[in-house]
Amino acid sequence: MKHIKCLILGAFWFTVFSCSNFEKTDTEFFSFSIEKYKELNPKKKILFLDSLYSNRSKTANDSLFRNFLFDLSAEYFYLNEYENSLKISREISQLSKQAKDFKSLGRSYYYSGDCYLITNKDSAYFYYYQAEKLYQKLKVKEKQALILFKKALLLIQEGNYIESEIQVSKSLLLLKGTTNYELLFSAYSILGSDFEKLEEYDNALKYYLLADDILKLMKKNEPDFDSRFNYNLTASINLSFIYEKLGNHKKANEQLASLVTNDVKEKWPKEYAVILNNLGNIKMISGDLAGAYPLFINALKISKQFHFEDNLVYEYINLGEYFYKSNDFTKSKFYLKEALKLALKINATDEIKTTLKFLVKVDAFDRFHYYEMYIRVTDSLAKAQRISRNKYARIEFETAAVEEENKDLSAKNTYILFGALLIIFALVLVLIYRYIQNQKREIEFRIAQQKAEEEIFELLKEYQLKLSITKELEQNRISKELHDGVMNKLYGARMQLGIWNESDTKEAKEKRLIYVDLLQEIEREIRSISHDLRNEIVDNQLDFMSLLYNMIQLQNEIGATVFVFETPSEIDWDTIDSVLKINLFRIVQECLLNATKHANAKECKVTITIVDNNLILQIQDDGIGFDILATKPGIGLTNMQERAKTIKAQLTIRSTPHEGTFILMKVKIRSL
Repeated sequence: MKHIKCLILGAFWFTVFSCSNFEKTDTEFFSFSIEKYKELNPKKKILFLDSLYSNRSKTANDSLFRNFLFDLSAEYFYLNEYENSLKISREISQLSKQAKDFKSLGRSYYYSGDCYLITNKDSAYFYYYQAEKLYQKLKVKEKQALILFKKALLLIQEGNYIESEIQVSKSLLLLKGTTNYELLFSAYSILGSDFEKLEEYDNALKYYLLADDILKLMKKNEPDFDSRFNYNLTASINLSFIYEKLGNHKKANEQLASLVTNDVKEKWPKEYAVILNNLGNIKMISGDLAGAYPLFINALKISKQFHFEDNLVYEYINLGEYFYKSNDFTKSKFYLKEALKLALKINATDEIKTTLKFLVKVDAFDRFHYYEMYIRVTDSLAKAQRISRNKYARIEFETAAVEEENKDLSAKNTYILFGALLIIFALVLVLIYRYIQNQKREIEFRIAQQKAEEEIFELLKEYQLKLSITKELEQNRISKELHDGVMNKLYGARMQLGIWNESDTKEAKEKRLIYVDLLQEIEREIRSISHDLRNEIVDNQLDFMSLLYNMIQLQNEIGATVFVFETPSEIDWDTIDSVLKINLFRIVQECLLNATKHANAKECKVTITIVDNNLILQIQDDGIGFDILATKPGIGLTNMQERAKTIKAQLTIRSTPHEGTFILMKVKIRSL
């Protein structure tokens, strides 16, 4: 299938800017969301924006004004006025530095990067790198993830798919637990695209399916979101391409067939043409040439009507292949030459190669000419990729070098200034030294006292909150038990005793005795609830099983390793010696840390069982392993061995380089 890459990247562009330049804020300035502004044509919008910018306040430098400028820059960007958008972004940078507003400074950096993304990728990478460093210092993970995603997008455009994969993988690690589904969708999609370009189709399918799962969450949270975005089209086209590559033509067709609607045609004509073209390609691959042709022609008409040049390349290629299979080599050459001409115009390297490969087969007269051209394009692409791999690393290195030079210069100036001030104020400092020392002691005492009071207050507040929550939950539970259980039983008993009270037959006496017994049962139940009311809060302590589970869950949340924990539910931890439990806990904790930090394991399984009154701990990971004989025991391993010795446990560690590590501990249970 001639998969239309530009459509997929088009969806990525939309996501990038919806995550960055489209961050709208309500301010006292003009709101760009009002209908009157939306109804203006692009030229009138630009004139209006120019008027807003020229009449802006020259003195204001607060967050409202900076947010207004961000919105203004974004509006220029929407209208492809990249120079104006960049000019305003740079102004925001200066204002943010003056106000020491580092979040706005980071935002202005990646706005500038967005403006350069189409025209100058080196500059775009430079600004993204500046934003990334700033967000890393500010510890704003989601923004840092966004910048890494942008870098990945830039790299995939350059054909550097391996580096793109690295950047987007880092982004996904930072997005762990986020609810920013649009960014997650885009990150999974671009990672799938990286693997697609590397021809690792199983991995590509994996990440496209993850993107599809995120898409379902987006639909659930915002049912009408597809009226604004074309993510659904993007996901379906991605999946259809991979299914076709994996030979599953039925699934490939299913992904696209449901999208052939008038609604899609009206809202997304470019994507609609892609869908028709790819459906035709599936039919052509399946041997249905008659069914493929009208789909190709309809797609071509739409792309010509709207001048979708990137679509036209693929449509010409498909028609060239169609006529080649139909043995009409004249028409095949015509469409392939049109495809080549257009691919060269828009610099679509992959499509140039695809077209040349077909022309070598179709055009016998110029076969060698096209073959030589194919070799030149391939060599040129390889060279460009080598340059691309190095230049962005060089940008980071050179930027860091300049920053170090500036730091050195700043430090020298600081030393000179400090020396001058020291000489000028030396006599004054001597005279007021005692006063400063006394004041310093007084301030330190007050700070220490305040800190202690704040710490006590926080502890009391935390305790009061937990106690309040626990009481509320317990009250709700008891209320439910009284209402649903006791009250219903009392009501039933009262009704039945009332029914049988009028009769003095033997059956009535027997029935009354039954309900007297029921009242006794209700009495016991009330006594039990009363006892629970008194003891539940005190008795509801965290057990050892919860400690183990919570620790493993925490490791799952903070690291890349997936931990699986298995242990029989019938183990009574309360009867096991506390010394054994705490040492077991620390050994497991150390093993989990090693699996994440040193072993780089993808998966680690922890199993605890009891056999013949022996507690058996087994930990198996699939990490890099190590040579036990050649490796000097570190602090962690030594601590594990000492803890095992403390509880008289047998500790066995087996590991081989590149084959993971297996840890077995067996200890006799000492009951309380």
